[in-house]
Amino acid sequence: MAGAGDVSSSGRFNPTEGCYDDPSMTVLEQAATVWLDGFYQLEHLLSARAWVIRLADNASPELRFAALVHDAERFFPGGPSGTPQNGFDDPDYLFAHSTRSADIVDRWLNDHGENIPQSFRKRVRALILRHEIGGNPEEDVLQAADSLAFLSTFDWLVVEWVRNGHYTIAGVREKLDWMLTRIRIPFALTLALPYYVDIVGALANVSLTDSHLANRRKTAGSRKFLMEQRA
Repeated sequence: MAGAGDVSSSGRFNPTEGCYDDPSMTVLEQAATVWLDGFYQLEHLLSARAWVIRLADNASPELRFAALVHDAERFFPGGPSGTPQNGFDDPDYLFAHSTRSADIVDRWLNDHGENIPQSFRKRVRALILRHEIGGNPEEDVLQAADSLAFLSTFDWLVVEWVRNGHYTIAGVREKLDWMLTRIRIPFALTLALPYYVDIVGALANVSLTDSHLANRRKTAGSRKFLMEQRA
């Protein structure tokens, strides 16, 4: 599995075909990737799962699964604005986003089958509810993995945000600063720093053309590209 921590010669992570192909992925995890196929954050979610495995010794099935689906609500219209008005640590926004994701994932698990233990569903829900703010050691791992996945996969997205007026460069820098400084685990922070430097540099990268951004958005949401090895 090549997902977490592979970087291109430019220092930024670029996925290759099948780079998230992982034989250890459970049937339930595979089903979740089918459910979220086409979501522009699929690469981010796969990366978060890969970072969880790297950061945690013997990461629990609940933690791995929560990492894979923690932002699911953004795939479905009607969620809170992605541009918080009161800063990125706005508890009202974080609560609304995390709760909506937890609700959507819990409904999906409920509909997916009766063989999923209630204890599994309960812990996955708790982890998703805490993925933005951390808490106990396992929840801190998920929060750190979320930040690492953002910083190591979304160089294209922050450029797109600036070009379409979603954020100013100053606004993007605020987002990136927050994603870095909320990491509580020293080892994870050390891993994140080079990605932070590179993604800040991406804001001035004129080589990221509109066609490149469109292609990256497409591949970032393609299960086939990200998870299937070329024959």
